[in-house]
Amino acid sequence: MTGIYKYLIIKPLKLVVQFHQNDLTFNGIKKLKQSIIDDPEYNSNYNFIIDLRLANIKMDQNELHLYGDWVESILNDEKKHLSLLTLNSRQVISALLFKLNDNFKNLHYDVFSTMEGALTHVDVDISNMPFVESEIDKLKVEV
Repeated sequence: MTGIYKYLIIKPLKLVVQFHQNDLTFNGIKKLKQSIIDDPEYNSNYNFIIDLRLANIKMDQNELHLYGDWVESILNDEKKHLSLLTLNSRQVISALLFKLNDNFKNLHYDVFSTMEGALTHVDVDISNMPFVESEIDKLKVEV
């Protein structure tokens, strides 16, 4: 199934939401991250929530490590928190493999199964949870 790669920048919350649906590949996720960085609205001080809940991760351990190295090299300018939001055990395993990359210095990743945990990690008050979830719902594609 073709992967869906979308993002939104929520300036008032200093947050980037990276959304993935269906097949998630090395080239697709790398292209999306580059699009985010190239967006004039992007601010290197913003934190990230990476929503993998509807994704089927099609990356092996080597690709996860290569992607982690690449992300570290392009986002290492500022300290930031990144929440990996997952729904099932396969996503958790892939997210943990990505998180265990030894090269991360300024990127503080953690894996969450709830939006509440993800928001707390990126310093967004949970009172914003309904707003963030509704914005993510707008990114979803019916299949």
